[in-house]
Amino acid sequence: MIESKHSLLSPVALLLDPYGRQARLYPALIVILPIALLIGTWFPALWSTWAALVSLASSFGLILLLSQVARDRGKQREPELYRAWGGKPSVAALRHCDPRIDDHTKARYRAFLKGQLPHLALPTAEEERADPEGADRAYESVTAWLLTQTRDTKTFSILFRENISYGFRRNLWGLKPLGVTIALLAASASTAFMLYRYSSGQPAPTPEIAVVTLLVWLLSIFWIAVVTRSWVRLPADAHGKQLLTACDTLNSLNARKDARGRRTVNA
Repeated sequence: MIESKHSLLSPVALLLDPYGRQARLYPALIVILPIALLIGTWFPALWSTWAALVSLASSFGLILLLSQVARDRGKQREPELYRAWGGKPSVAALRHCDPRIDDHTKARYRAFLKGQLPHLALPTAEEERADPEGADRAYESVTAWLLTQTRDTKTFSILFRENISYGFRRNLWGLKPLGVTIALLAASASTAFMLYRYSSGQPAPTPEIAVVTLLVWLLSIFWIAVVTRSWVRLPADAHGKQLLTACDTLNSLNARKDARGRRTVNA
């Protein structure tokens, strides 16, 4: 998968870069969301102070730190995903035995790749069965080459969007242990405080507090039930297939270049 380079530059660059903002920063913000919600409802007087502290910390790299934590956790646990899925989706989709791309389309991609990478011998079905690891190394080389050819996010906008979607879900899944812990602790603490207020005869919590507590419980359920390997796999498979679809786009671009070159020579 493609990692954006702009998010490594500065907080401003991170916020302006779609991949850095959506795939790295947003997962980290979702992790700390329960704390922010409860502070804003239980202690509204502290909210302005909290906001000022966050703003000050952001100026000193908090945004970058959060994004890097999310990115690192996602990358560290990514091999676990690939093992559970039977390999990297873009690599697995090139296998003769993999059904996610039909044989005719796969043959067209292979023909294009053989023309572009004449020194790389793509394995036959028999060779793949005899040496699946060696075959995957060849497919890995193919996908690495495709990634270098598809960095134009305007030409390959669908691929870029799928990459962002996968990066967001992967990084959120990588942060799941921390996200579940924070959400459950925040929801339990808020619920316990509400029950204490009721039982001790103190003024009842405001409706906003009850609503936010419910939201934090729902966020806990989301972390546990939704953020799973299968949830991450959906955009991963979509990105892998879209990366191979780039073979058709690159073939068309090459044909246009050749046509322009012939017109220039004839002129």
